[in-house]
Amino acid sequence: MQAEFDLSNARFGALYSAATLGSAFLMPWAGARLDRVRLPTFTLGLVVLMAAAAVGMGSAPILPVLVVALVGIRLAGQGLASHTAMTVMARYHGERRGVALSVAGLGYPLGEALLPLLVLSGIGAVGWRAGWFGVAGVALLVFGPLLWILLRLSGREMDPVRLAEASSEGVDGDPSAAAKNPAGGVGGRAGEGSAMAGGRAADGSGATARDWNRSRVLRDVRFWCVLPAALLPPFWATALFLYQVAIGEAKGWSAALMASAFTAFALTRIAVSLLVGAGVDRWMARRIVPFSLIPMGVGMGLLLAAEGEWGAFAFMAGMGMAVGMGATAKPALWAELYGVRHLGAIKAMVSSLMVVSTAGSPILAGWLLDRDGGLELLLQLGMASVVVGTVLALRILPRRRGTP
Repeated sequence: MQAEFDLSNARFGALYSAATLGSAFLMPWAGARLDRVRLPTFTLGLVVLMAAAAVGMGSAPILPVLVVALVGIRLAGQGLASHTAMTVMARYHGERRGVALSVAGLGYPLGEALLPLLVLSGIGAVGWRAGWFGVAGVALLVFGPLLWILLRLSGREMDPVRLAEASSEGVDGDPSAAAKNPAGGVGGRAGEGSAMAGGRAADGSGATARDWNRSRVLRDVRFWCVLPAALLPPFWATALFLYQVAIGEAKGWSAALMASAFTAFALTRIAVSLLVGAGVDRWMARRIVPFSLIPMGVGMGLLLAAEGEWGAFAFMAGMGMAVGMGATAKPALWAELYGVRHLGAIKAMVSSLMVVSTAGSPILAGWLLDRDGGLELLLQLGMASVVVGTVLALRILPRRRGTP
């Protein structure tokens, strides 16, 4: 593709970043539709968007068409597909939300492990344009019908507005579940003094937690306190993984060693994600998220201090733990703090902020790594951000009733 459009690595990277930012600006609007549109309709629309973007990639005659198609791929794929999966898990599985999120999150590491080989094999066999047509065909002929059938078989309420109304009486749209959940909220715990447990908003307005929309969330100090903990793992992972070869050279390690260390990242991410899922159901995400940055900070510290090759694996394991904890706990956190009525809009807003933040991290990392002692300064900056993010996130820990 780069050869056909005469794109250098730098130019293609710039176009890819621009397409990513374009999709990020569309996410708050597109992701909020998940709160208003029936789930089968939204899902099939997403499949059609993915297929149309893939056809655009495969048939693009000129560069502007390719860029527009790339925006569609980024929006439908990494944007709305993952957004839909995690939002639906958090919305429909109140009492087992953590486990549902951890299982759904396994798609990320599985895709990272399997898709590169499949894509390379497909391009080698039929070329990159025909490969994109294949993606469109699989989306329309396999994923579309399969998702429609599975949603029909689930027996759940598919209208998000009706689901939110039913959840005011019970869990997961089942009014009879109200007796099982006297806290009156989805996944609420009695006696926590939180918005969900008491059924009232923390700002004293008297509205239930599930009434929180984006504008109210943006006025909530807890959101801004926990936002660094939500954004820092993808911010630093993007920067440090992109420059893994430069980091290896600074430490005297080979590129092959750094690549093999990703095994530690993948394994710890999967294991921790599953463990945290069970932990969310038992203790609440609010008790887990404030401490989710600590493994990343420890990993950075070990990378900074290590002389031996074990440091690469320790660093990747720490990053995997942090990413795994956040991927499972963060969607559950938004549901606990602000309810499920506007969960799609809230999560889409956070996803957009995350994409924008990761667009800047490679610039910072590249600028520092080009200087003497840049790796040490970069890691020290990362550890300092972990400390600040952790201290701020402690603000969301639940308080007992009567605590000022």
